[in-house]
Amino acid sequence: MGPRDVEDGLRLCRAASWNQRAEDWQAMLAHGLFRVAVRDGRVVGSAGALVYGRRLAWVAMVLVDPTERRQGIGTALVEDVVSRLGHVEVVGLDATPAGATVYAPLGFADRGGLVRMERSAGAGALPAAAGDLRGPTTADLDAIARRDPGVFGADRTSLLRWALDQAPEYTWARVGPQGLRGYVFGRHGHRTEQVGPLVAEDEDTAAALLAAVLAASPSSPFTLDAPDRAPWLDRLRGLGFEVQRPFRRMILGGGARPGDTAVTYAVFGPELG
Repeated sequence: MGPRDVEDGLRLCRAASWNQRAEDWQAMLAHGLFRVAVRDGRVVGSAGALVYGRRLAWVAMVLVDPTERRQGIGTALVEDVVSRLGHVEVVGLDATPAGATVYAPLGFADRGGLVRMERSAGAGALPAAAGDLRGPTTADLDAIARRDPGVFGADRTSLLRWALDQAPEYTWARVGPQGLRGYVFGRHGHRTEQVGPLVAEDEDTAAALLAAVLAASPSSPFTLDAPDRAPWLDRLRGLGFEVQRPFRRMILGGGARPGDTAVTYAVFGPELG
């Protein structure tokens, strides 16, 4: 799959009601490997993986044209992608409950849940933004680049910088006397704005960072993919978010889930890990 296939990828996204834009496809193609299935000269399926060096790869964008589903195309594409990731230590993906039953026979083991939360446009009043948040300085971005590989499990600095370039109004940091306390990024979507990653030392900091993102575009709908932790999900409901659907985070071969889940309040997204 190459840049000329972005149009086909977007067509598959729209058929599945997914949120990605052309800019997302271009970034993913630049940071990973992708394969497509073609029938009669027409792309009918896609799958790929974001490759974060030798440490981690994230299977993504497993899409099949609605007219071609239940023929094993998606499974064959995932097997093809995974076969090309032998040099990577950890391979993961986020699956819907139905998708988990497909990935388990391929060797992916369940390593915990995520919940997709959505806030509709005009869902209600937002709390006042905290005064100690700021758009990250160069020093802050350097601190994030040092901290984030331990949080995520691999170095994704170039994609974080891409997110900053795409939506600087959604990028915030909290820095205290002891240094970096939390940070958040976001990006624009076809249907909703996307929050994540959201990383914080405590839930109050996470909520403050999220409120700053929401305040940057108060009339827009937002999506985030949060760890399935009851106190945090209750906090999100208080900010006007509602559950859309669950995901299962799965790791190939039964290895440990990478990164530091305790400080992760929203992941980058199922397509980015």
